[in-house]
Amino acid sequence: MKKPIGISIFALQKRYGDRRALEICAESGFDAVDFNLCEFGAEGEPIYAAGDDAILAYFSDLADYARSLGLEISQTHGRLRNYVPDETYNRWAHEVSRKDLLATHALGAPSCVIHSMTTGRWPEADAAFMHAKNLDFFQGLIPFAETYDVNLALETFGDSKRYGKRVIDFFGDSRELKKQFDLLQTDHKVLCMDTGHTNKAHSVGADDGSAVPDVVESIYLLGSDIKLLHLNDNNGFTDQHLPPMYNMQGSVPWKAVFKALDEIGYQGVYNFELSLDNFGAATEDAVRFLAGYLRRAVEGTL
Repeated sequence: MKKPIGISIFALQKRYGDRRALEICAESGFDAVDFNLCEFGAEGEPIYAAGDDAILAYFSDLADYARSLGLEISQTHGRLRNYVPDETYNRWAHEVSRKDLLATHALGAPSCVIHSMTTGRWPEADAAFMHAKNLDFFQGLIPFAETYDVNLALETFGDSKRYGKRVIDFFGDSRELKKQFDLLQTDHKVLCMDTGHTNKAHSVGADDGSAVPDVVESIYLLGSDIKLLHLNDNNGFTDQHLPPMYNMQGSVPWKAVFKALDEIGYQGVYNFELSLDNFGAATEDAVRFLAGYLRRAVEGTL
C-alpha cells in the first residue's frame, strides 16, 4: 500500500506566500501538506482581524486551490506558545486558537496541532499544576473543535530550559502527555508524534538519569491515538529538523520508527517537519529533491 508523504510548509509560506507554497509542493510530488497558521492573528495581519466570514472565505478558497492541484491539506499547525504567566496573552491565545480551528475547518483539514504549555515558562510548577492549567486551556477549546468538526492535536514535546539548564519539558515525557490526552473530555482529539522533540527529551533523560520513553517506545505507548506526524531528526541536543538518515547527523532510529508506526496501524500521511529556511534561491530545488528522498525513506528504499 502506498504511504502518502507530506511536508510542513511554514518556510515556504513565508518565502512564497500561501498559494505558491501549495504549488511548489504539488509540482514536487508531495501528496499532502501541513499548513502553518502561526503567522495569522499577529498584529497587523488582516485575515484573522477581519472576522470569521473573512477566515472562512480565505481558507475555503485555498482548500479549493489545493484540491485543484491534487494536494491534500492533511493537518494544520496552530499556536506554539500557550498558557504563560500573562493573562492578557492567554486570553488572546484562546481566541486566536479558536480562529485556528475555524481556519482548519475551512481548509478541510481534520486536525490542528496546538502546543501544550512548557516547563520553561513555569520552572517551579509541579505535575498537578501543569496538568490542571494545560487541561483548562484545551478544555476551553473543545466546544469550538466540536462545532467546527476538527480535532485538537496534542504534540509530543522535547526539552526546555530551567534557569539556563536543559531539562525534560513536562509534556516531553510521553507518559505525561498520554495522561493529559486521556483527561480531555471529547472525541475530537488526536496525538501528533514529533520524532525530533521526543528524541531530545530522551537525550536529556539519558544525561540526567531521569529516563523517559524514547521515540520508538513512545510510539508504542501512544499507539493508535497517533494520527499525525512531525517526522524529523536531530542530534538529541538541538531542534535541527533534519531529514531522516541524512548524512548520519541525527540519532533517531528510523527503521525502528517506521516499523513501530506499521505495528500500531498508522495509516495517515507521513508528514515531515523539516528546516527549509536556509536554502535561499535554491528552496524550490530542495523541495523537489526532498520529495523523492523522503518517499524512498518511508518506503525503505534509500
